[in-house]
Formats: sequence, structure tokens, C-alpha cells
Amino acid sequence: YTDVASVKALPLAQARELGCDLTTFVAGHPLAGSERSGPSAARADLFLGRPWALCATPEAAPETVEVVTGLAKACGAMPVQVDAAEHDRAVALVSHGPHVVSAAVAARLTGADDVALGLSGQGVRDVTRIAASDPRLWIGILSANSQPVADVLEAVATDLAVAASLLRDGSEEAAAHVADLLLRGNAGRSRIPGKHGGDQPAYATVQVVIPDRPGELAMIFQAAGIAQVNIEDVTIEHSPGRPLGVLELAVVPEAAERLAAELRARGWSVPG
Repeated sequence: YTDVASVKALPLAQARELGCDLTTFVAGHPLAGSERSGPSAARADLFLGRPWALCATPEAAPETVEVVTGLAKACGAMPVQVDAAEHDRAVALVSHGPHVVSAAVAARLTGADDVALGLSGQGVRDVTRIAASDPRLWIGILSANSQPVADVLEAVATDLAVAASLLRDGSEEAAAHVADLLLRGNAGRSRIPGKHGGDQPAYATVQVVIPDRPGELAMIFQAAGIAQVNIEDVTIEHSPGRPLGVLELAVVPEAAERLAAELRARGWSVPG
């Protein structure tokens, strides 16, 4: 047996208290969610290439571990063996804590005026994307992993409180200390694994101004294929109130100019 819950230590402790047979159980957690929920969010490739944490207890029989590991592999995921308590501390840092921070930022927008909302760009969308998740699901997750999440939030709150105090100071020396937080943010962001779990590569970004009409994205991707350029990542920022958007294509640096030239030749506006 296995499960796919987001928290591992508490359910395992409760299972022991109830006298459950843990020789036939390996706790699991596929890390493949999004802000969407319900059957309509299901996809055949949901787990493909994603880590699937497996928290086998000392009681788990080897054949049980083998079967549950096989399930994860059959779904196309990458099994990761990890202790339950270590798992909960890890997801507090990289998932549960960031969700609360995202919600806190998004909550500031409830009282925002139309001018501020009209100036919203990709940055605030990126930061608040996961705040759109189901609160009923997340209060259960946060309650079950409360202590590790609280530790993460207290550390973040300390950084924010110090930054706020320094910004109110307004001196050059204070600004230098705020810059240190930004630099630490750069360093932490760079440690997130890239595609296929390797180091995060340095991609070049090709920006394309695109009209909001059917088939436009397909033609741009086709042009990239003709230019023999692999698109590593894509983001789209819509222009409020205008039938235009800016498409950002992440590619290896040596392919950027080739892709830009191909797109310009086909009539798209490519800044730079």
C-alpha cells in the first residue's frame, strides 16, 4: 500500500499508534501538483519526470518497497527515498512555506485600487500564481506540517522585518544590507535544479511581440523548429487592454540570434 499525501511524518505516527501493519506500506508523495485541482486538472503526463518521494519505514518489507517504487516508475516519475521527517522539513521549505508567502502577497491585492491592478505585470503573477490553489486542501496540509512550516515562515518574516526596517532608514548603508538579501535570493534561486534534475543552465531570452489571434503561437514554434532551435521554456505576458502580448522564449545562448533572425524574417517584432 501507499498514499500520495503531501505530509508524511504525522500520518505515519498515527498509523503506528493505531497498530497498522507497516510491513505492507510505503508512504509516498509525488511532487507534481499545480494551482489547479479536481478531475479536470488530470493529465496523462502529470508525473512524467517528476520526483516521487518514498518514505519507507524500517518495518517496510523489501518487496513492498519494490512494488511501490515500481508504481512510481510506471507513472514516469523519479523515485526518491527519503526519511519522513526530512521530507516534511524539505517540503516546508520548497512548497508549503512558499505557498503561505504567495498567499500573503496576494492578500495585499484585495484592497488594491484599479490603478495598481492595472499596472500588474508578470512579476506579481509569478509570485501569486500558487495562491489560486484550493484553501480547503491547503489548510489541511499546513495543519499537518505545522511546525516545519512555522520554522520557514519565521525565518522569512525575520528577513522581511529587517528589510522593512532598513528601507525605512533610507541610508546608503541600509540599502547595502537590503542588497545583501537580494543577492542571497539570487544565490538561492540559482540552486533550484534545472531540466532533468541537473544544474540550472543559463538561457538567453528572445522576446517576441505577438498579436492575440488563433495560430500565432503555433507559427512561432514552427519557425523555431525550422531554425533548428529547441525552446527550453516559455512565458507569456499579456498587455492589459490591448490585443497584444510579449512571448519570452528561453533558448541556449548560441541559438538566440538565429531564432531572432528567423522570427524577424517572418514578420514578428523581436526587440533587441
